[in-house]
Amino acid sequence: MMATASSSAPAFPQDCDPTLPGHPDPYPLLNHLRETDPVHWSEYLKGWCITRYADASAYLRDHRFSRVAYLERVGSQFGTDAPALKFQSLELSFTDPPEHTWVKGLLGRLFSPQTMAKARPHIEQSVNAMLDAMAGANQADLIADFAYPLPGDVIAAMLGVPHEDWAMLREWVEGIVLSRGIVRTSEMMAEGDRVAKLFHDYVSKLIAKRKAARADDLVSTLIFSEEKGRRMSEDQIVTMIETLFAAGHSTTRSLIANGMLALFRNPAEYERLRNDLSLIPSAVEEMLRFDPPTQAPSPQVATEDVEIGGRTIRKGEIATVLIGAANRDPREFADPDRFDIARKHNEHLSFSMGAHYCLGASLARLEAQVAFEALLKRLPKMRLGSDQLQWHKSGRFRVLAALPVEF
Repeated sequence: MMATASSSAPAFPQDCDPTLPGHPDPYPLLNHLRETDPVHWSEYLKGWCITRYADASAYLRDHRFSRVAYLERVGSQFGTDAPALKFQSLELSFTDPPEHTWVKGLLGRLFSPQTMAKARPHIEQSVNAMLDAMAGANQADLIADFAYPLPGDVIAAMLGVPHEDWAMLREWVEGIVLSRGIVRTSEMMAEGDRVAKLFHDYVSKLIAKRKAARADDLVSTLIFSEEKGRRMSEDQIVTMIETLFAAGHSTTRSLIANGMLALFRNPAEYERLRNDLSLIPSAVEEMLRFDPPTQAPSPQVATEDVEIGGRTIRKGEIATVLIGAANRDPREFADPDRFDIARKHNEHLSFSMGAHYCLGASLARLEAQVAFEALLKRLPKMRLGSDQLQWHKSGRFRVLAALPVEF
């Protein structure tokens, strides 16, 4: 397995994993890696890290890599009966064609422009309610008070979850996300198993209520939707709801926090956006490219020998993409280390690409656009409260612990 690895490949600092999620500024190292060893063997991952944009795009579209095979490998380590892994085995992101094609066809219309239009009023209501609560003070933690609760509450409302249960579900989601690191530990999986059981029991009861009395919410839609004469099983519905919470919660929270931090650290672009709110959609895309919330998609296993970027990834070896490196590839993006809210060409990889392109990308974009418009209108003089920031070492996600602001 190690025969194809380069003995001269630069090593990562020992206190960092391949995605460097907890580093204050991982991009100089990612840039160095992309230019010197673009398909890099990681001892931490025991697999390959792809860093150039063109190679990453090819990999993400290549059907010779399997997420199902990767999850089976994780199962051999922690046990296939682990509740957290049972959840993941039914997820769209851990399904290969043809099942993946069927599920995506059924779920695609749930994130249609019409569905997103229906969700917008509630997103605006949630955003304004949170800003109302912040308005009485002159400082806040933009994550704890805004970016953290917003995506979970939006999804809970779309699903028809009672308001009094929203905070509880947000706490459970933290444990689910923790169990999905690019490299997993027994402690991470134990916490994932604990909350997976709680989540399964809660959502199963919610499904039973909707089967007895259908409502105008996403749970009812999932129960009664058909694709090619077939409906989702109850386990698939539970898994889909869990996926919406886990993926939507962590991604959107970090998109808002990382994006706001980029504005603070680039005051000319901050002022430009305040003066022209029509730039918000392109600004959100630049935030996604510049400091992506997800720094690596779930790894995959090669089902045959595949050559990428001059390396041979052997059958059975693991590979993933370092999105933060690919999103700053100068072969694809002009002046890639510059934060430009009006960037014209911006086909970033922050929502992946190919068959596993993020199904909830449109919802994440909408939430971020609504959030930034409200923040800039209602708190136009908001500024960073402290430069002493900490990042969670949470596997493949780049997550700030707190973002203190003053206004």
